[in-house]
Amino acid sequence: MNSRPRKNNLGVPNLYLVINKKTGQIKYRYKNILSGKFKMLKTRSREEAIIKAQQLNAIIAQKLLDREAAAILEADNSQGITVAAWIDQFVEIQKHRAESGEIKTSTYDNARWKLNPVKEKCGRLKLGQFNTLRINEYLHEKYVVRDKKRMAQAVRSRLIEVFKEAVAAGHFPADKPNPAEVAKTVRVKVKRSRLTLDVFNKAMEWAQKNQPEWQWRSYQLALLTAQRLTDVGGFKFADIRKDNGIEYLGIVQGKGGNRLMIPMDLHLEAINWTLRDIVSACRNRVVSPYLLHHTKHVGRAKPGQQVRSKSLSNGFAEAIRAVKKDWGEYNPPSFHELRSLSERLFEEQGINTQHLLGHKHKTTTDTYHDARGHDWIKVKIS
Repeated sequence: MNSRPRKNNLGVPNLYLVINKKTGQIKYRYKNILSGKFKMLKTRSREEAIIKAQQLNAIIAQKLLDREAAAILEADNSQGITVAAWIDQFVEIQKHRAESGEIKTSTYDNARWKLNPVKEKCGRLKLGQFNTLRINEYLHEKYVVRDKKRMAQAVRSRLIEVFKEAVAAGHFPADKPNPAEVAKTVRVKVKRSRLTLDVFNKAMEWAQKNQPEWQWRSYQLALLTAQRLTDVGGFKFADIRKDNGIEYLGIVQGKGGNRLMIPMDLHLEAINWTLRDIVSACRNRVVSPYLLHHTKHVGRAKPGQQVRSKSLSNGFAEAIRAVKKDWGEYNPPSFHELRSLSERLFEEQGINTQHLLGHKHKTTTDTYHDARGHDWIKVKIS
């Protein structure tokens, strides 16, 4: 039996000499002061044992220093603002921006809605304690494991803004990385089906028999202009203007603020419509500044009032489900897919779709052009 480790005169802390009483064999043990456990060193050389013990002492000393530093920083953070308190201030900042017209009211509402669950779950933490590890854990438990990866992406984006604003307000150190930005990016496989012209035509036919006129006019406008849902819903007759004798529909995109002028005579060959045809059809007996407006009382809505984007989106979803119930592993196309279909149809005509969609980079336009396997690809032989 080996004798118990005992202190020796090797001159190195935590290094012990062990002599086997029966064989006289000498071994060296090292005591890890972090765990309190002994570990036999794989050497019988006194010099090598000393070197290894010195190296281990240096490594463990650094770990102890790191722990002390973390404890000091944690103590400093404990005096800072809580996550809940800062989110309240952040949301208030967004509210003032919405009231001044700097951002949309929907952007403010969206921020408040996405950050409320963060407050409930992590609100008691100090802002400095809401680190990358905790953000990853929150997003994983709240969204990823429930297959809500899109939401995880959206909440992470909001948290990045929260910390940027905190730096500007002096609640988070500017020399530290943004913990939400460093957090793991959630990858999402696209499950939404692309909209084809055949399905669109069937949906239009069904909508004209079963939905209000403003509903299916919105589909036509989206296809003729390739614009987003909120932009389509906000089109006004006053947006029509002349430049050098040519009439245009002027659009200031809600996302990015790009300013577009789409000719009223823009013709989509695949369905034989012009933008002028559809805009003219939006004029009716009800006076309204909006192309898409209610023609009678519907709930709280009055004749002439703008149609809500949510109503347009829900109506399109209803029409799509009515003409095709089974989409396999994909989700049915949303209203936004009209933008992609428009891009593909106009691109076939040779229209500069990057300009039409208002994209700064062609790579973004290429994303819309990808039919995700839902269209036949024609191979040109001449």
